Amino acid sequence: MSYKIKIEDPSGQTRTFQIQGDTWIGRDESMDVTLKDPIAPLKAALLKINPYATSSSPYWIFAQQSSQDPSEKLFPIQLGDIHVTQSELPIGLPFKIGETTLTLLLETQTQSLPAFPTNITPWLTDTDEGKEILWTLKKASPTSLSLYLAGETGTGKEVLAHLIHAWSEQASGPFVPLHCSALPLSLVESELFGHVKGAFTGALRQRPGALLQAHGGTLFLDEVGDLPQEIQVKLLRFLENGEIRPVGGDHCVHASVRLVCATHKPLDQLVQEGKFRQDLYYRLASITIQIPPLRSRPRDIELLAKKFAQSMGKILSKKALHRLQAHSWPGNVRELRHSIERACGLSSPFESLLTDQSFDFLMKSENIKLSPELGFGAPILTIKEMERLLLMKALKITNGNRNEAATILGVARSTVFEMLKRHKIQGPRQRVA
Repeated sequence: MSYKIKIEDPSGQTRTFQIQGDTWIGRDESMDVTLKDPIAPLKAALLKINPYATSSSPYWIFAQQSSQDPSEKLFPIQLGDIHVTQSELPIGLPFKIGETTLTLLLETQTQSLPAFPTNITPWLTDTDEGKEILWTLKKASPTSLSLYLAGETGTGKEVLAHLIHAWSEQASGPFVPLHCSALPLSLVESELFGHVKGAFTGALRQRPGALLQAHGGTLFLDEVGDLPQEIQVKLLRFLENGEIRPVGGDHCVHASVRLVCATHKPLDQLVQEGKFRQDLYYRLASITIQIPPLRSRPRDIELLAKKFAQSMGKILSKKALHRLQAHSWPGNVRELRHSIERACGLSSPFESLLTDQSFDFLMKSENIKLSPELGFGAPILTIKEMERLLLMKALKITNGNRNEAATILGVARSTVFEMLKRHKIQGPRQRVA
């Protein structure tokens, strides 16, 4: 196992150092871990490995003298709420030397993305939540279970459906997408189950439906919640026995199809409202994957924004990224891509940098909700609660960096520290995020 020290300087900057073996900490540049703290001793503390340690942490911490004078008392270390001169150092418990907060952490391997199939659009993410979704889908794809993708519009559900098909045993078969909300009510049954010649006016020839077209492959039903009740009954019958009866036909045909469905409105809510059959819901949602909205993934906003801008020969300034991360993105990835394309299209062809001013259109009335949703489940907030909410959001966007949070909020860095103190927000940035 390997360990690292996380340091939160008095300025608010956060740094991380990997450590191996005995480690000296102090203000002197010769130390293994150098503190940027004017009141910390040149040689403040020693982290020493105890080979006989029985707890999860092998490290002990020893305070050092603040000067070369042997009569000088040891400079105390604040461990939790007590001051010590030597102690076992638990993992994850912050300790202070002067005005600097340090934390011993266990180094963990960052989960990687699964390998994407060739010629398939990847679903890009830089968050643990997103990576967990991809790994879950890759494990579920080879099974015969139906998959239900729940999430807001524009979160990339069809991209994930393509990946499910590519990872499945039906990868050599067809992938057929059918957007149920775009189908005229009179043609839903024909589009799904097909029709025979003369079944209705305009049916000049026999036509297979989406279920038969997807035989041996995957059928992706987007916005499946918009299917009429009578079609839901026929779809359930197909899931039970694989039978397809085309419109106007006298005989049934059989098809083997893997179903993946998606909605932007939760299916269980539609079931409660009586708009979707409960028995069909259970058959379609053997495995449910909830895709988080883009606004809850600031790191993915940065990743995708940079990718979209780079594809158009542009780069984004730090302030531009902050503005993008602060936007609510009701249209999610689709809206983000459109916004980047718009900013690139309106920028000078001789200027490669997109600044925050390139995205001023995001602040116009048509892009701001009249009744914006407020985080943390509060329908009405006091001014004090709103200040705390904005502070927490800025800290989440900047991954705990106080300086950058002050830039987003448009206040001085000292004001951010006053707000942190006023709202009693403290601790490592992981807790803030």
